[in-house]
Order: sequence, then C-alpha cells, then structure tokens
Amino acid sequence: MSVRMQKLLLCALVLLGIIYFCTNRHGNDKDVSLKQLLAAAIRAAEIGGLQVIAVHDQIKFKIESKGQTKEGVNDPVTAADYRSHCAMYRSLTEAFPGITVISEETSKDCDKIVVEDIKNSVKSIEGYDINDDIANVNDVTIWIDPLDATKEFTENLLQYVSTMVCIAIKGQPIIGVIYKPFETKQNYSLFWTWSNHGVSRNLKNLPKVKDNKTPILIVSLSHAGQVKNTSKIAFGDNAKIISAAGAGYKFLEVAAGNATAYVHTTAIKKWDICAGTAILSALGGTVTQLYDQQPIYFGSNDAKVLTKGLLATMSDHAWYSEKFLHDFPSDSH
Repeated sequence: MSVRMQKLLLCALVLLGIIYFCTNRHGNDKDVSLKQLLAAAIRAAEIGGLQVIAVHDQIKFKIESKGQTKEGVNDPVTAADYRSHCAMYRSLTEAFPGITVISEETSKDCDKIVVEDIKNSVKSIEGYDINDDIANVNDVTIWIDPLDATKEFTENLLQYVSTMVCIAIKGQPIIGVIYKPFETKQNYSLFWTWSNHGVSRNLKNLPKVKDNKTPILIVSLSHAGQVKNTSKIAFGDNAKIISAAGAGYKFLEVAAGNATAYVHTTAIKKWDICAGTAILSALGGTVTQLYDQQPIYFGSNDAKVLTKGLLATMSDHAWYSEKFLHDFPSDSH
C-alpha cells in the first residue's frame, strides 16, 4: 500500500471516529438512566411528603375548593398540595430537564420552597442489586400526585394520604412510587417497583388472600353507594365492599391481598392511578379500563382523565371484568 493510500485511510478512520463521537455525544444528551430516575422518584415522593407533614403540623391552614366532582363531592386543595407540588415538580424538572412532568396541581409560590437536588439520590435504593437501563428523554413521562386524598387530609383521616410518582416509557408505566407520610409502622411508609428490575422489600413479603371465592371490592368513599348497587347486580350478595379513600391506598390494599379488586366506575385522573398501575403490574397484577378491558396509557399526549372506569386485580382479572361487562356493557357509559 502506498504512503498516499495509508494517509487517505488514516484520514477516513479519523473522520469516522469524529462522526461517531459527535453522534454518540448527542445521543447521550437525550439519554437518561432509569435507575437514577427511580432513586430520584423515591426521593421526590419523600420530600413531597415532608411538605405535607409540615402543613399538617400548622395550627391552621387554608382550604380552597376546585369545585365539585361529578359525584357532587367537594374537591378541596390546600397549602399542602401546593407545597408538595412545588417540591416534587421543581426537583424533578431541575434534575432531569427535557423530561415531561405532569402534576395534579399547578405551581403556586414555588419560589418560597427550597428545592433539593435529587438527581443523585442513590441512598433511596441502597442495598438493592438493580441493573440499569437507559431511555430517551422524549419517551419518558413522569406523573406526580403531590397529595392523594386531600379531602381526607383536611378531615385528619391520614391513613389514606400519600404522595405518588410514576414513570412511564412510551406510555407504559414501569416505575411506581407510593409514599405514606403519616404511616407509623416501620418499613411500611414507602412502596416502589420497577418492572423486571426491582421491588421494595415490603412488597415482596405481603400476605395474600387465601380464600378468593368471596369477592372483596375496594371502592371510593365518594361513590360507595353506586358501586355497591353495581356490585350487587354483578355478584349478587356474594361480595364484600370496602369503602376507602385515596387511589394509592386502594392499590396497595389490593397488592397486600386485603381486597381482591379495586373498582372505580366513574372518571378518574391518571395521576391518581399511574403509580398504582405500575406497582400492581410489576407484581403480576392487571389494571385495565373497567368497561372495555382496554389497557391504560400514560404518555404525555394521552388523555389525562380515564372515563371508562378502572379495574385493578392481582388475579382473576378476566372473571371480574366479565362480571361487570355482562351487566354493564361499555356502550352504556
């Protein structure tokens, strides 16, 4: 090979190397570590919970209203909702610029809230052997609920209160975090899953219902009567109804085996159900729309409100779904 040819070959290799480097560097700008996102999501839920506790500890706090739900129930919002939103939303958007974060609340006086740097919150998952995955930031949507069960928060029914973070990739919820700031039992305040990667220890050892012959349906306090009537038609008298608040609380009750199905028959916001959907799915459960059995998507361009009901189970999902579909076909809703 001539010296001239060697020089040309060397120049070509150098040029290819430069192109690869530039392309790879540009790609890295668009990439995000999902392990890092998991740790940050856990920490975001925790710092949101700290803001909720701080407001609760005040002697008085202001309660406003967003109006009424379709069931005619007052939909309150408090300083705890706003402060938790500010802490969670700002910490996530500042740590991961370019990622879409959807919150139940809007920013209000966020400049008054000190924001923690949560990008490297590795302490959240210390002791867990978790492999990493990489996602493109354009495929990631983070859903946050700064205060689930606000009405019950104002009524001091604190067992139902939680803060939640969910990470969806291309509309699929793969990471779910539910934090219960007022939980007094050690190791039962924080619950999380990452599909096919890791599960918080308190979700690995949950007892399961031994007798699934009796349906145990957990439903919203705000429309328990309606679901009781629906369930009586679907299951006869062979069903137990548990009324509870907070979507996060209800999902965890199904995961724990204290209920066999979470049933919601009216519209529900997706920030209420994203984290719970991710957790139940990672544990082997199933979550679909109630009236047409379709999966639920959580992309940034997907509708923010689920209008066709919700059914969440750990087992026998098709059986529950058929019971409701038989008596309440989807075209009637």
